[in-house]
Amino acid sequence: MKAHTARPSRATEPPLARFLNVAPGPFGIVLSLVFVVAVGAVDYFTGTGISLAPFYVMPVVLATRSGGRAWGLGVAGLAAVATRLADPLDVSDVLVHSWNALVWFIVFGAIVWLVDALDATVRNQGRQLARETERVDDLRQQNAVQNTLLHAVSHDLKGPLAGVLGAMQTIRRAEKLHLTDKELNDLYGVIEQAGAKAARLVEDLLDLDRLDRGQLEPQREPTDVVLIADKLAGELPTLAGHPVRVDGPRIFVDVDPTMTERIIENLMNNAARHTSPGTPIHVELIEQKGGVIIVVEDEGPGVDDVLKPTIFEPFQQGENARGGVGIGLSLVGRFADLHGGSAHVEDRDGGGARFVVVLPGKISAAPALESPADLQAV
Repeated sequence: MKAHTARPSRATEPPLARFLNVAPGPFGIVLSLVFVVAVGAVDYFTGTGISLAPFYVMPVVLATRSGGRAWGLGVAGLAAVATRLADPLDVSDVLVHSWNALVWFIVFGAIVWLVDALDATVRNQGRQLARETERVDDLRQQNAVQNTLLHAVSHDLKGPLAGVLGAMQTIRRAEKLHLTDKELNDLYGVIEQAGAKAARLVEDLLDLDRLDRGQLEPQREPTDVVLIADKLAGELPTLAGHPVRVDGPRIFVDVDPTMTERIIENLMNNAARHTSPGTPIHVELIEQKGGVIIVVEDEGPGVDDVLKPTIFEPFQQGENARGGVGIGLSLVGRFADLHGGSAHVEDRDGGGARFVVVLPGKISAAPALESPADLQAV
């Protein structure tokens, strides 16, 4: 994600940049033309004793800044003609006056070239500075993300690895500790859960990278979303101690089953991490025309209004989160986007958070069970 760089204020710009940034556009061209006529009129009435030719430099610069080199040369030519017409016409001096006008045109042309070159230089430097500033902001943001990722991953991997090491050390001393088969089986379960947690963390990170590279696409097939939610409610270790209720009609939706399972799993895990043990979690699947709505509610502290706009971005977590890297909800949002759907969070009536994910997909009725007459022995 790229940061938007604000344009420097006029007060912080260099003097040359402030001078060259005063071009008022088409108004400046009109003003420069009026200026030339006005100076020419004054020059004509002052006679030959006083030359106002240097005053034509200002409208020439203004025209160049307003319309570019072509307009600048045009006004320079007009100013040269004005210097010629400003002097009384004396036949004996016509050639001298003409040469003076030509010299002034060359001088004004050189000024036009100089101003246009300075203007181009300043614009190029401004664009280069903007690019460098944007690049620095991107690098700073990437560095912050890397630091956050390193801290979060190391913290989240530390727990499973500690569980695996502790269980293994205990198993190696099983004879001395006189561990029963049940106790050994419990230790194997600890190792299995810790390994699954670490594997899921790595899988989430790999999926996030694949999504950034555009390497993931939904593989749609008729999917029983309620069955997935029921299965997760009974299997997820993070839901231990949380009463979970799953409601919804038994329908089949044409969605990616793996992504849908990850969406529901991450929403359940998120609700468990942000609520205290014993807090109920409600999962509701709502059929709608052309898809299904997945709603996961909890009765916890809810989501702060400041965090709501960015909660589906990577590495965003609330203050009450217990564990997690902060990429689960980002995967929820990205998987929903891949389906052409959406994800958002809102306040639950009565307190808590309400996450709503819309997954478009063709709805089909549950397939009928095969009759005994259709079954054949294998």
